[in-house]
Amino acid sequence: MKRGLLLFSAILLFLALIFAGLKLAGKVELQDLQSLSQPTAWVEVLAAAGRGEFGIGDYDNVPNSLDISDLQAGDIILGGNPGGSYGRYTHAGFYIGNGQVVDMYTSDGVYVTGVEIYHDYTWAAVLRVKTSPAIRAAAVNYVKRQVGTPFFILAPKSDDGLWYCSKLVWYAYYRQGIDLDPFHNSYWIVPDAFLSSPKTTLVSFAGTRP
Repeated sequence: MKRGLLLFSAILLFLALIFAGLKLAGKVELQDLQSLSQPTAWVEVLAAAGRGEFGIGDYDNVPNSLDISDLQAGDIILGGNPGGSYGRYTHAGFYIGNGQVVDMYTSDGVYVTGVEIYHDYTWAAVLRVKTSPAIRAAAVNYVKRQVGTPFFILAPKSDDGLWYCSKLVWYAYYRQGIDLDPFHNSYWIVPDAFLSSPKTTLVSFAGTRP
């Protein structure tokens, strides 16, 4: 009986700590936004969880009108939905040319698919890195070599070989001497970072949020 009460108390304490952590993350996120600072990835994820927002958000089944006619190999494509857990944009792909984008999913790892899938998001954007064609080509070749490697959302930025979507995009250019993370997060990089980077330019966007 006594052991059961201790276990129950420990569970309550654990849940209380989680709740307090989520509330604190929400306050920190609000303070950062009010001061025009970018919240860290951890704060964004925990604050979103506290609002009941998880993963890539909710698809509305209405295709966006993103213009993909001017894509160049090496471009970054972002997609986002309402209710996403880590910023406006919750997914990033790497365009490799010929209508193909290197993408990834939890069960499939890194794979190649058609760029049209980004029309499924509520809002989407195309970014171009401000660099030479040679550096873009080198980044494209690196990304192509990662096809078939595993997806792992908790992989640190510094690890080469385990990927989540925005990490692979960031790392491909980081290997070429270009750091696309203006927030300098030590562990994660989120898709929104590319939109805020001074080293990218917005080529096109569609939906309710640029």
